[in-house]
Parts: sequence; structure tokens; C-alpha cells
Amino acid sequence: MQAFLSPSVSAVDSQWAMQITASGQFSAPSALNWQAALTAQPPCTAASVYRAANQALPEPLDQHDVWFQTTLTLPEDLAFLHFDGLAGPAQIFWNDVQIGQSDTMFMRCSLPDSVFGAQRSGTLTLYFPALNSLLAQRRPRPRWKTRLVEQQQLRWLRTSLLGRMPGWSPAGAPVGPYRPVWFERRQTWRISQHRLQPELHGNDGYVRFHAHIQQTQKLKRALLHVGPHSAELSILPQDAQRSELQGELFFPEPQRWWPHTHGTPHLYTCLLELEGENQHLMLPLGETGFRSLHADQQDGGYTVYVNDVAVFCRGACWTPADVTRLYAEPDVLRQHLELARDAGMNMLRLPGTMQFEQDMFYQLCNEMGIMVWQDMMFANMDYPVGDAAFADLITAEASNFLQHTQSAVCLAVICGNSEVEQQAAMLGQPAENWRNPFFAESLPALCQQWRPDLLYIPSSPSGGVMPFQVDAGIAHYFGVGAYLRTPDDARLSGVRFTSECLGFANMPEDSLLDRMHGNGDSPGAHPSWKQGVPRDHGTAWDFEDVRDHYLTQIYQTDAMRLRYADRERYLALTRRVTGQLMEQTLQTWRRAGSGCHGALIWFWKDLREGAGWGVVDAHGQPKAAYYYLKRSMATQAAFLTDEGLNGLACHVVNDSAQTMRGTLTLRLLRLPSSTTAEVSLPLELAPHSQWQQRADALLPYFMDTAYAYRFGPVSHQVAALHWQAEEDSAPAAAGFAFPAGHVLPAESHASVALQVVDQDAQQVQIRLCSDRFLQAVHLQANDGQCSDNYFHLYPGVPHTLQLSGVAANTRLQLSALNLNGALKLAFPAEAAVS
Repeated sequence: MQAFLSPSVSAVDSQWAMQITASGQFSAPSALNWQAALTAQPPCTAASVYRAANQALPEPLDQHDVWFQTTLTLPEDLAFLHFDGLAGPAQIFWNDVQIGQSDTMFMRCSLPDSVFGAQRSGTLTLYFPALNSLLAQRRPRPRWKTRLVEQQQLRWLRTSLLGRMPGWSPAGAPVGPYRPVWFERRQTWRISQHRLQPELHGNDGYVRFHAHIQQTQKLKRALLHVGPHSAELSILPQDAQRSELQGELFFPEPQRWWPHTHGTPHLYTCLLELEGENQHLMLPLGETGFRSLHADQQDGGYTVYVNDVAVFCRGACWTPADVTRLYAEPDVLRQHLELARDAGMNMLRLPGTMQFEQDMFYQLCNEMGIMVWQDMMFANMDYPVGDAAFADLITAEASNFLQHTQSAVCLAVICGNSEVEQQAAMLGQPAENWRNPFFAESLPALCQQWRPDLLYIPSSPSGGVMPFQVDAGIAHYFGVGAYLRTPDDARLSGVRFTSECLGFANMPEDSLLDRMHGNGDSPGAHPSWKQGVPRDHGTAWDFEDVRDHYLTQIYQTDAMRLRYADRERYLALTRRVTGQLMEQTLQTWRRAGSGCHGALIWFWKDLREGAGWGVVDAHGQPKAAYYYLKRSMATQAAFLTDEGLNGLACHVVNDSAQTMRGTLTLRLLRLPSSTTAEVSLPLELAPHSQWQQRADALLPYFMDTAYAYRFGPVSHQVAALHWQAEEDSAPAAAGFAFPAGHVLPAESHASVALQVVDQDAQQVQIRLCSDRFLQAVHLQANDGQCSDNYFHLYPGVPHTLQLSGVAANTRLQLSALNLNGALKLAFPAEAAVS
């Protein structure tokens, strides 16, 4: 018989109804009047159902009971009904009889066919009791209290803190079936548990496999397939209903999985082939890859090595693509992850305040070569791990996740929690209370059992004399940011690896501002605007105050006065200043000789409309900060750093697996367009390496490149470093420094030429060239997206970028910080733009 993929899975696609009622008002599903219900379709939450109906969600939701119901006819061959995720403690009813419950939203809830009894048709109801009624139950008090949440007893309940963290998390706590609901049908053989572990020994790969099989027919043969290779497995019968499989597959010289910045993320399809007397099945086991992973923690550092190559880990703390629904369609998730990958991000951290992601997230990260730092879902609180029932629940939760993600080669770090150790230490707890036995012993043991290939970190941050000190171990660095330190603090603080950093209230583009407030209305102190500006709960300031502090310092203006006197100038500066600080800090950490080997921005996407921490806005559109990060995180990058009295230093980084060959050019510019020095040198840079040299070593004589000695007036206002590959006619990377500061004279006579270099149905490649230096150029297409933005244009040096979604009549508007007015750019008449 020909092998085939098992047809044993089908979604529950019936229409659901949802109601929200007063806490404790009804004790049985049949007591509700379902005629007044809203239509729902899992995966969903109560908040997403109200959003779809364009109605206001009753708030606070945790004071209400939430009910979901559907009418079902169960398949005759039903084995299990699976709920991949129920947000909030839930009770499950079949025809008014409770048949199950879920105590954690972080683990699949599965009901066997036997619980449904003889009735094969009826109503399936999910009841989510008001969370506040559960929190009101008397339980032991914590040893410390956190300001992250208002209700300290949330530490007992295994649900997300989203919607429950005042200051930065929007209202609308997740409640409901936020992951798929599906039938598993009976089949001849079912994998009840398996372990698949790819390993590298030298240049060769081995895949160890072990599985428990439930069966209705005796197994005669079992084979494991990984890519082009196969291995026969040993069958160990346990009884008539169960067998055990074990074996090892040899894979000679596999192509390795790399983070995309350092190589190709090679993957291999895994299948389990089972054969009996008259059955032959191929069961998919997902895709996996081969890579080695270890961390060097000598002298308080933390350097991640992939395939024995040191990797500077950079990226962001991930936030859900749809924070209301907590589920995103595959194409939406792909768009977000492609945006992160294209920004040079090779690691995303899932913080312990939120959720585990859906399966597709890990599959796409596998495919795209993005490493995942996975916090377990614990944050800031004193969790009752000494309670036996709670300990059993979180142990099952962790085991389930580790087993479920066995094929996720992208998974690199398991972190016990977010800020538990920091919170305890900051509140004066003795050191023995910082880390409990679950994070110190139980969880690392589970990781060793199920994923021995992963790195384990007990808490983020941790490792210093105090958990929150930044010069050892894992840090949360907000010196540049919330603590208003000058940019050189990023170097002075000796950061080694920061899993949270550079949180700013990043201003979105005008299109979102107009959508929020109407054309021409200015963001300000109005409550509706301030809702989208994050703050730490209980503080007298917010992160807009932080941003305006740096705007005032760097651009030598009064941010508050500018906001009200000149809206356009204020928006122009405020968008750029946070990206500029991020870019400068990342370059400081990536420079040769830096002790820092990782930086994850806080965070990826805004949780609501406004100037949130996200580098993309609430609708997934990049903000200015995104483009600054894209250049500073690039696989091949060139940049300048200020080394004080030692002048400027030139840096070129090649993280890629290819040799860089080309020309490096250092230019010094006296505004508006006079190059006072220009020097070029051929440069060849090996894979996974970097180069640095003092600017003074390249120039023919001393030119005070950083304007450190200040002998007389500054001779140049701009220093530029351009890297141009052999085969390219325009620089592929560039870095800039402003020795006399970022406030440049206004320019009124610039001319910018636009050339179409290449085009296809999806995008157009253009080249811009200016006769004057233009600072932080913003290019706006009326119907398209730019691959780069907020970049500097050096006189006579072309800059290449791609436009997507443009039409034949597209007009581009170019603005810059030092340009009076804006330039209108049109495509050449001979360019037939698709």
C-alpha cells in the first residue's frame, strides 16, 4: 500500500456564540439567553469578538464571566478534542455537563472521546469565570509586591499579564479560545510522546529518536526519515495496545542551520514511517536542522556561539502581531518576521509577561534563520512554587512546551522568568530569596531532559553582583533611555549582553497620527494620546518625557516649546532622535573590542496606537527607529565611533559567510558640499570577522577628526565612511559622525537626482544622488514602501534603495532635517514603473 500523510486532524469549523455576563450570574450554559450573543470564531478572545462587532468591550473584563458556545456533531471516529489554548481558567461543558477544565492558558487541553458519553450531537460550552472572583480566594501572601500588576494574587493563576499591567499594556485582558480547536480522529498508530534530538559530532549529524506508540494493529516495521537519509527503528512491544520505538539515524556531513546573518538556515524534513499487516503510514514530525550552540561566560561575559562562531545577537523583544486576538494568520505573521529579518535581527525574545507563540511562529523562525529567546511565562512576582499543585502545573506546562517545540532549531535560549530576581533584589529581599528552586533546579533539569541543546538562563536579568547591574551576565539596560544617561554611558557601563534595552516612546508616521487625531492635529498631553505613551506604573514621568529630554540635549532646543510652536519640526526631530540613539548605541556595542555580545530592543510592535516602545507601529508599519536599527544591525556594516582624544575610529563588520571585497572610503565634509579630505583603500574581510582602524591612520596628516582638541573652528561638520563592494556601483553600507554636533545649517538649494536602476512587478530599485549633504532624509511615496529611510545623503555619493507597491504615477517627496521645505521627485519619463 502506498504511504500517505495521516488525515487524522480537522478543525472545529462550526460557528460559535459568545456572551459576557455578571460574575456568578449563571451556573449552567442552558440558563443563558444565547439569542443575544455575539458571533465568534476561534482562535479568538472576548476582546477580538467585540472588536469584530465594532462594540465596546465591558471593562474591566476580569470582573465578568465569559461564555463561548457552539453546536457540534462529533465524528464517529473521534479520538480527542483538542483546545490548543484557553486564555484564563476555563470549564468545559457538553450539553450542560462539565466534562473538563483548563487551569493554564499555556498548555493544550485535550479531552478524550470517552468523556462525551453516548450523545454525539449537542452544545459545547466554554465557561471562563471572572478572574477577580478567583483572585479573591484567600491564599498565602507573597514575600514581596510588584508594581507591574495591581493584583498580587495573579501569581497563582497561569494566564497572561497582558491587559493587566497598568502603564504600558492596553486594556482588554485575553479571555477565550485564543488557539485552534480541533478534532483528532482515531488511527491505527498514534504517537503519544516522542523525542527527536539532532546532534553534531564533528562534521557528521546524528538524530536520536524515541517514541511511545498507541496501536490497534501490531507494528511490523518503523523507519525514521530525515532529509535524504533513513534509519530503521527498533520496535519494543509493551502490550497489545502499545509499542516503543527507538533508534539513531546517521546523517553524514549535513548542511548546518545558521542564523540568517551568519549563513543559510538549512532545514530537513522529518517523517516517521510505520508499517503493519495492511497499513502503511507516514507521520510528519516537522522540520529540523543541525547546529551546535554554547555560551562563553568567562569573566562575567555572555557570548553565544553557533557552530563555534561567535554571534552578536541583536533583535527585539517580540510582541504579538495581534495583541487583541493573540493569534495571527500565517501571512500576517510572515510579514512581521520578514520585516524583523530584513532589519538584520537574528534573535527575538518572547518576554515572560505575555505568551508562548503559535506553532507557525517557530516554524517561520526556523525557515528565516531567526533565533528565539523564550522566557517561560513568569514575570516579577513571587511565584508559589512550594505549593505542590502549582509546582505540578508549571512543571507540566514547561515539559509540554519543550516537547512541543522539539523540532524548533531556532529555539536557542530558555529563560526561567523576566525580572523575578531583579524585583526581589530591588525590594531588599536577601539573596537566598532571589531565585527559587523551580528556576534554579527543576526547570534546567527539564531542559536537559527534553532540549539539552539549548542555553538556559534562570532569570532576565541575572548574573551580576546585583541582578540588575549591567556589567556581568544578562542585563536590562536603560541607562540610555529611562535613566537619562548620556550616550557614552552605553560604553562606560560595560554591558555584556542586554536582553532588554533602549526603550523609547517612538513616534509613528504622519499617516497614523492623522488616523488617530485628524489631519494636522498635534500629539500632546491629551489623555487619548497619552494612553499610547508607555510609562512605568507609579512614576511621575512617562517615556515621552524621556524622548523629549534627549531631543532637547542633542538638538539644542526646548522640546516642549517646539512641540507647540512648530509641530512639523518637532515631529521631524522626535522621530529621528530615538533611532539615532539606538543606532549609536548598537554601533558602540558592535565595535571591535567591545565586551557586549547581544542587544535586544524593548520592543518590536506597539500594543496600541501611539508613540509606544515598538519600532513598528500598532498596524505593523515601520517607524523611523526601525530604519536606524536596520543599518546598525546589518550583516555587513560600516560605521564610525568617537574615541575621544584618539579621534574617530572606522569599523567594518562582516557577519556573513562570504568574503567581503571592495573599497572603503573615508570622507570629511565642510558644509554644504566641500570635501576637505577623501581617502580610499581596498579591503578584503573574511567571513565572520571585523576590521577597525583609526581615521588618523588613514589620513595623510592630523585633522582632528572628532573635533576633540578644538584648535580653532571645526574644519568639517560631517565625517562619512562608505563601503562599496567590487561588483556594486553604489556603496552598500555607510556610517556618519557629526564632530560639531547634530544641528546643521539649513539648506535651501539642494538638488537630488533620481535614477531607476532596476524594476520588476514587485518593486523598483532607485538611486538618489544629491549635490549637497542632506541629513536624515525621509522619503515618502504616496502609494509605496521604502526599503530604507531616514538616511544621510553625501554630496555626489549615490544611495540605492527599493520601492515596493508603487505605480506609474508615483510621486516621491523628500525631506531632510537640514532642508528648508521638501523636494518633489518624479520617475524619469522613460521608466515604466509597474
